[in-house]
Amino acid sequence: MPAARTAVPPPLPGRPTSTQEAWIEDLCRHLFASFTRADHHLKGEQYVRGLLTAPGRKSIRNIARTLEDAGAAQRLHHFICNAPWNWRAVREALSDYLMQRDRPHSWVVRPMLIPKSGTNSVGVHRRFVPATGQLVNGQLAYGLWYAGRALGAPVDWRLHLPSPDSGPFALSDEGVARVLSLARRSVCPATEELPPMIWDSQMHHAADVLGALAPLGLPVMARTPGSLPLHLVDRYGRPSRRGTLSAQRVLATPERLGLPVHNVAPGVRAVLARVAPARTGDGGSGGELLLYAQRYEDAEAYGGRGTGDRADFWLTTPTGKTPAELHLLTRAAARVARDSVRTGGRTGLRDFEGRSYDGWHRHMTLASVAYAVQTLTTLDAVRSARDAQRSCVPAPPSCAYAPHGSGRRVGELPLTLVG
Repeated sequence: MPAARTAVPPPLPGRPTSTQEAWIEDLCRHLFASFTRADHHLKGEQYVRGLLTAPGRKSIRNIARTLEDAGAAQRLHHFICNAPWNWRAVREALSDYLMQRDRPHSWVVRPMLIPKSGTNSVGVHRRFVPATGQLVNGQLAYGLWYAGRALGAPVDWRLHLPSPDSGPFALSDEGVARVLSLARRSVCPATEELPPMIWDSQMHHAADVLGALAPLGLPVMARTPGSLPLHLVDRYGRPSRRGTLSAQRVLATPERLGLPVHNVAPGVRAVLARVAPARTGDGGSGGELLLYAQRYEDAEAYGGRGTGDRADFWLTTPTGKTPAELHLLTRAAARVARDSVRTGGRTGLRDFEGRSYDGWHRHMTLASVAYAVQTLTTLDAVRSARDAQRSCVPAPPSCAYAPHGSGRRVGELPLTLVG
């Protein structure tokens, strides 16, 4: 009789497990190499440990309580908000640490709304959230996630600071340069192929993101709303005479448009079409892109989507990837969205209570380190449980049992943005 499957719960708040403590020490030793003061290294390690063990909200005060030191709160507040350590260097070290473990399969950029009750924190504005149809007071951050086979963690952050004369989003030149620099460091030596970047933010300016990054040699896939007007493009690169069609209509009537339908996964049907986004004003079209649209026939099997969210629409740069491969990239984005809530909630991604810009970035940097520790610890626990299950299964009568190695291949999630 096969051994019963056992679920391994993630480490609970409190004293770190021995495996978790080992990861804390290893990451802090590598990531804090740029610190010039020993007390900064000590406080950074204390902060990461507190993010993982403090109960409730991961505020500086709650983190200090885990140290049982009356003066810890003041010292940690100074370390986060005022101490002159370089958070950019720590983020670069984190991305290098993860890439040395395994080459990423993709990078994922995803927005994160951080609700705030007041208006004094940096970057706080009232924002409309399409998913809920409500105005929310809070900060808007863009996270860059390393995404591999099993491991996913944020490696960089940008805090959106809208100005009255700017649009809802601007991709700065420095942000593009840092994204490209990180992607190039992850090039596969055998093929010199760059991992694709998945821009998981539903927006009408998806074509602008692709237009900014694609000429730099970075394959990009950007989520877009189903209402986006598009021109279908024929095999010769000429816009169709049908006029503009919404991405949603392309997915709804592929047979009428002569487009094949692909079964990319159980309960998921997809359409891939050559398109050019319609330009406003002149009636023309932009450069040629690919529309990848997928419909979930079984919404419950894919994140419990409701009836109003049973389809995804993505624009991609021209690529040789099959619809099934593109579907796997969208699953990587979905995994980041899920884990950013679950693991992000446990490691304090939304819990900084200070007001300063640098303080926010330092907290997010150390919260990203804690996120990586939590994920690596959980992966080790799952791997140990699987090894234990294998050891309980009797070997076949005619063959000797040959245990499999742990195969430490870890990887899965972000990129690099400018704050």
